Amino acid sequence: MSPPPAERGRTQAYERLRRLLFLVPYVSKNPGRTVDEVARAVGVTKEELLEELDLLTLVGRPPFQPDDFIDVYVDEDRVFIHLNQRLSAPPRLTAAEGVALAASAALLKPAAGGALHAALAKLEKAFPPQALQRFREISRQLDVATEAPDSISVLTQGILEHRELSLEYAGVNRGEAERRRVRPQELFSHRGQWYLSAFCLTRGGVRLFRVDRIGALELLAERFEPSKETATHTLPGSSGVEKPVRVRFSPELAPYQQERFGEAAVLEPDGSVVVTVPGDSERWLTRWVLSFGGNATVLEPAWAIRAVAQAAAASLRSH
Repeated sequence: MSPPPAERGRTQAYERLRRLLFLVPYVSKNPGRTVDEVARAVGVTKEELLEELDLLTLVGRPPFQPDDFIDVYVDEDRVFIHLNQRLSAPPRLTAAEGVALAASAALLKPAAGGALHAALAKLEKAFPPQALQRFREISRQLDVATEAPDSISVLTQGILEHRELSLEYAGVNRGEAERRRVRPQELFSHRGQWYLSAFCLTRGGVRLFRVDRIGALELLAERFEPSKETATHTLPGSSGVEKPVRVRFSPELAPYQQERFGEAAVLEPDGSVVVTVPGDSERWLTRWVLSFGGNATVLEPAWAIRAVAQAAAASLRSH
């Protein structure tokens, strides 16, 4: 009994794929073999081999240029296959990708002598000269040495494994720390400060905990079903009222800001970009703008222009 047509089609497709996967490395390692020699090695007739070679020219992106990824040709009855050089080595990191890796790794506080510490030391060597210069320029604008709190690994484990936590929390209005039992939901950094969003079983509601005020932290065995509801919080330093601020970045920083803000970064004719950010905290806004030196300029509103100018003047006087 013969197999059904669908199964025969799958078998034929599998066999053709197997031949193609053998054909490409075989010919690229043995260039100039005759058509008959290659056909015998692949196990097909001369006519079938030529059909397979025609199919290989369609490897790539539409409209399937012959040299897109694999260049296949027959010259005087001899077969040649050249692979695109982009397939011979992994792509290099961009400067922005390198800074993102460095910043993320620094938060994990890699131990000296460890694999991550060694990888960070080798990171700059992975860039070509132009990208290395760009990497260093962006790194100077970011604090990649920011340390995460020691408790971050336990808090993260509780979130990922949906396990309850027992902790002592010293609230800003309380003299002594209070023992709490919580179900952790989210851990995040906001303007230099780490916070834990969790459902507090002790108080019976969602609460926001500053991580530096958490003590005697313990990961419990009890597990819970994560809530589908997303809690909203008014964070310290935020008025909760949106006050948009438009900031222009110089052409030198334009690529980084475009990667960060995406379509929200508006490209100007001179190569600069304009982004809009919330101005709900004057202190954060002035620090953020000044961290880019002369490469960031506030366009509006007037209060934000004055605030950044006053902060810049105060910084110059202090130095």
